[in-house]
Amino acid sequence: MKKYSLYILLLFILGACAKDKGNYDYINIPDPVVKGLDTAYAAIVGDSLIITPEVQLKSGKNDYSCFWKIDVPEKAMSVDYEGQSLRIVFGLGANRYNALLKVKDNNTGQVYFFKFIVKGQTQFTRGVLVLSNENNRTVLTFIKPDGTVQPDIYDAINKEVLPGGGMQLVPIRNQFYMNQLSSFWITYTGGTTGAVQIDANTLQRNKYLADNFYTAPAVLKVNSFLNMINGVTTAILNGKMYIGATETAPFWPYYGFWGVPVDGNYQLHPNVLHNLYERPNDGYFFGFEATKKQFLRFSTNAFFDTSYNVLGNTSFDPKNLKMDLLYMTRFTDNEFYAMMDSVGKKIELKFGLDFNADKRTFTPSYKREFPAASLLMPDTKWQSSPIGVIFFSSNDKIYRYNPVNNEVKALDATFGGKKVTMLKVLNGGNLLVAGVEGSIYYLDTSVGHNGENPQQVNSIPGVPADIYIREN
Repeated sequence: MKKYSLYILLLFILGACAKDKGNYDYINIPDPVVKGLDTAYAAIVGDSLIITPEVQLKSGKNDYSCFWKIDVPEKAMSVDYEGQSLRIVFGLGANRYNALLKVKDNNTGQVYFFKFIVKGQTQFTRGVLVLSNENNRTVLTFIKPDGTVQPDIYDAINKEVLPGGGMQLVPIRNQFYMNQLSSFWITYTGGTTGAVQIDANTLQRNKYLADNFYTAPAVLKVNSFLNMINGVTTAILNGKMYIGATETAPFWPYYGFWGVPVDGNYQLHPNVLHNLYERPNDGYFFGFEATKKQFLRFSTNAFFDTSYNVLGNTSFDPKNLKMDLLYMTRFTDNEFYAMMDSVGKKIELKFGLDFNADKRTFTPSYKREFPAASLLMPDTKWQSSPIGVIFFSSNDKIYRYNPVNNEVKALDATFGGKKVTMLKVLNGGNLLVAGVEGSIYYLDTSVGHNGENPQQVNSIPGVPADIYIREN
């Protein structure tokens, strides 16, 4: 019985196949050709953005519709438009936006998608910001790409004068969320406010230093700021370390706020180092205790004092240095250098650290007299280059120091006898920017060059203290 049922089923299937006369020859319609649509557009905030693509349907007919979509992730939304041309006044911020053109063939109903990027910009998106000090006030100057200098730009936009003692121009960029430069901190020693945060694209004031606290301390003395890879700022205030909050979403108003300082008995020198660019989740901070004369260890949220093991030679004791810190830098975990002052004698220390995960070792390498001790001044400026050399100033000269071969060499650049007040290493060590009264100089420090024939920009108010070059 089961055998006969199987025969009947097979006959039924064969019969059904014989009766099916449908046409299964599918026609592949090629995508339309779209001309005049670039992969990226620069749009100036407040100006017109016009995109007029030419669409050629493969059917030969010209009946199509266009739909435009620009994603706005910071607002969790999109702006949408309809029409064969996009003609709008660009009203979004200075940011990078993913956009989409949807073309519908009205003859077939087929829809095609074409992606592109819109880069929102303002007049301050490209150029150079210079922080300087003039007559007991902190001045912000903007240099346009064509070289035009706009002094006192902060005063003009915000209708206020910043106190003197300008120190740092600190960028804020969250590389894990949109990776866009959003704002700057301007720090200064004068007055009582300590710092001000400005929008990177408009240079308008966002807030004062106290406004970035859940509860601000009664006294706010800024020692130094560190820009972090996650878009928060680590602040050394009143000798204490404050870590920016990351408990909220990056676009939330309280992201990056400071609470209480990292608890502990310490007074930090402003020169604080870390390895959080390489290890953002389990890295360390490393500092110098200015009163106890010892190197300190921090995690990303805790103070570990001198709770590390000292291995290797005994050329110096990092827990009892009996010297003052002039400058220190880190090239790798195995290459730390600290320039110290020991009762007027200039000492160079080299050491390595292993503070990752559960490890806590400090390895001294050597202690020696700094080879250019006679060149160091109380106001010497320091900058380290990723290629393993250190630049320092001495009055109106700049020197390159290579600690590996102990070579000290003066750069070719001259500054008309004016004292160097600022050094900034950029472009992976290929560019050194120097500041003197009234001017900044771009020095070529790439391989084979020694800072010769510097490019000069004048009309900078006062003496430069910091600089930021913005290309997008």
